[in-house]
Amino acid sequence: MKRYPEKSARLIVAAVAIVGTISGLILLRTSLQALGAPPTVFLVTLPLGYLGLSWSVRGYFGSLSHRKTTGLILTSTTLLGALIGTSLTTIVAITFLVALTVLDVIIVESETIPAIMGRASYDQVVSVVTLQVDTFVIGLGDFLAYSILSSAALRILGFYGAIETSILILSGIAVTFKMTKSRGKAPGLLLPVSLGLIPILFGLLRT
Repeated sequence: MKRYPEKSARLIVAAVAIVGTISGLILLRTSLQALGAPPTVFLVTLPLGYLGLSWSVRGYFGSLSHRKTTGLILTSTTLLGALIGTSLTTIVAITFLVALTVLDVIIVESETIPAIMGRASYDQVVSVVTLQVDTFVIGLGDFLAYSILSSAALRILGFYGAIETSILILSGIAVTFKMTKSRGKAPGLLLPVSLGLIPILFGLLRT
């Protein structure tokens, strides 16, 4: 990654997009089976999978528009996070989210990674694996973690618990944006994940 930072970052994004597309197909097939839909219904949705894979490859080569790239990243990370959140056990999901949060804090608050990679290479990677939201920059890992947490809450707490968790995540994001305005940077997972885990932890204590 140090020699070819941008290509390496594009490869990571393409891999996430491909896995996210496959995750979406798995979730869709599982949902259709649960609803008792005939297999032919799933076959009709396969062109969506092809579109996702095609956009992933085009995104790697830089031939996809910025708008489509943004949509692809948001959709793929959300679908991948949903599959992970509904598949992992509760303890594993919480541990994984905590690990991501700690890693996020280290990356944002420490200069270790830029020092290892070199500032120019680091900035190139960041420009590829993040999305610009207004004046703020949000990484792929942030979207992935938000999706994992919301999906895990849906599995553990049900629909209303997932809504409550999502509101807390959004509240954490809003506070993080304010912190970023005043400090210049802030970890994107620390507050959203910490707040979002509260309903899940209380739910576990009640069982």
